[in-house]
Amino acid sequence: MIGATLQQDSRARSNTVRFLALFLGLSVFIHGLYYPQEWLLFGFLLSAYIMSSFLYKRSIFMTEEYSGLGLTDFLLLGYIIFSLLGLLHPIKYTDGLLEALRWGVFWFVYRLGVRISSDEKAKRYLLQYIEWIAIAIAVIGWLPWIGKVGGRLSSVFGYPNAAAAFLGAALLLYPQRKLVLIFLAVSLVGTGSRAGVGLFLIVLGVQQIFLRVNLQKNSPSLSIRQRFHQRPKILSRYLRGLVGAMLGIAGTILMPLYYKSAWENLTAWGFSSSSWQERIVYFQDGISLAWNSGGVPQAGGWLAFPAVQHFPYWTADPHSSFIHILLNQGFLGILSVGIWGSFSLAKAWKIWGRKNKQYISSLTELEDAKAQLKVSSALVFLALHSLVDADFSFGALGILFWLLFGILHKRRDYFRTIFSKQNKLLFMLSNMGMFGLSFIFCLICGSALLNPKMIEREQIWNAQAVQCREQDPEKSVELWGKSLKRDQTQVKVRQELAEHLLRQGNLDSGLETVKDVLLWQPFELEAYEWAQSVVWDAAEVNRQAQPEMTMLLYQWVEEVPETIEGRADDLNDLDLKLWQGHKNFLPSQHIKLLADYARQRQLTQLLPQHKL
Repeated sequence: MIGATLQQDSRARSNTVRFLALFLGLSVFIHGLYYPQEWLLFGFLLSAYIMSSFLYKRSIFMTEEYSGLGLTDFLLLGYIIFSLLGLLHPIKYTDGLLEALRWGVFWFVYRLGVRISSDEKAKRYLLQYIEWIAIAIAVIGWLPWIGKVGGRLSSVFGYPNAAAAFLGAALLLYPQRKLVLIFLAVSLVGTGSRAGVGLFLIVLGVQQIFLRVNLQKNSPSLSIRQRFHQRPKILSRYLRGLVGAMLGIAGTILMPLYYKSAWENLTAWGFSSSSWQERIVYFQDGISLAWNSGGVPQAGGWLAFPAVQHFPYWTADPHSSFIHILLNQGFLGILSVGIWGSFSLAKAWKIWGRKNKQYISSLTELEDAKAQLKVSSALVFLALHSLVDADFSFGALGILFWLLFGILHKRRDYFRTIFSKQNKLLFMLSNMGMFGLSFIFCLICGSALLNPKMIEREQIWNAQAVQCREQDPEKSVELWGKSLKRDQTQVKVRQELAEHLLRQGNLDSGLETVKDVLLWQPFELEAYEWAQSVVWDAAEVNRQAQPEMTMLLYQWVEEVPETIEGRADDLNDLDLKLWQGHKNFLPSQHIKLLADYARQRQLTQLLPQHKL
């Protein structure tokens, strides 16, 4: 009976490993799990798998050996809650829903990783699958018909730095075959990612210090026995190493010849380069947005960057996990990850401190310690890389991180007492709660896939507002207002609302809406031309009906050239360096002409005479 149960549990873990490998592979090969539709699809598949496993009485998250929820679980579940709280103050409502989905997927993957954490064989298989995926990424990147971004290897991700993050993590897991190791290393260099290569070398150096000094120091007799038994293999290893070294040198020499752009980007290490300085600007603007919001979670918080930028740039990600969490999960999100990180580092320090004081007496213990060190190194590399790049835009990198963190988890005997016989009810309720959450995710993702408009209600409201703007103008204003509260990034809708208000004679609200349009397009000359034109037209139509308000409109039209010149004057030296086209940011002839007309109109405009 016990043997049959253990065999069933082993099969369940084996199936879990295969599913995780398939899940990670698919997430990588569809653009690194970047687009919303891909997140919905994978959220549906993962939650459906968890439910089916539960229904077949294969407990994915808890067994009677393990308590389940810990500090990491509370962090990830808390981030789901913080993401949903961001829907109360959205910049873009659908981004908040997708953010909650992301953290839900990460939590499910983490729990599946914990499920196999006690099975060393399953973990070895999983790491082997990760190595194969990395090889496939590198091979695809070198194919001649696969496009290169700026002459740099980007493979299936379409972004060289994301490819570098995955390849660097795979290298730190240390593939056993030397040729694979060298091929992945040359591919990493081919991405031209300075942060990827630089952080990889730093983490690799620390890893080797721990591996050579700490572990070998604590297993001297074992090292001697290994050398004695492996003496016949020394010559073959030497020859393989020599061939590998030659291939590595050849690859390094050919790199500057065939991938000159990648090599030039890789060797531009100075912090004076535009790439590093642009990231500093992103960080500063992200902190400004968080300060303006009071540190509360905001769905799609980064997308409000046009309101604080000092020169024109466009990026869908702040290129930092710190800024991403600060804006989407708020100050509490940063505080939570700080506490979690501190406890995790303290625990790791305690574990490795204990290993330094104990001698490793068996080969199994040594291999286990090495495996833990390799996985820990890959996790540190991914965490550090996410601080300076757009890793959060690619779900595949997040899945890789939380999967590795899950298998690193070690089950402790003292946790078993939590779910003893007297706590069977608590165990059942916990399992049912996890099943319920997966059911909710499956239902929402499936519904959104079948009916995409379900989560894009603002598009429905916009269409209704256009249809009824002649018959019921007030209703149109209400519908556009609801749409903009749900998605503030809709510049075209703001323009339609501004034109509608000005046509209806609501000049005060119309002018404020025009200003909002320019707030979201502060460096678009076409936007200034549009704004000046619609305000001028409204002033001309209402000269007799609202003369005092018309004077304010003419005055605003006159000041548009000064507004443009003022933005250019506010640029500092760094902004001028990063914005090469600043010299062309000048009022057009059309803008100057309307400003001159507005000045003349103010001189000839007759205000109503007030009775004495």
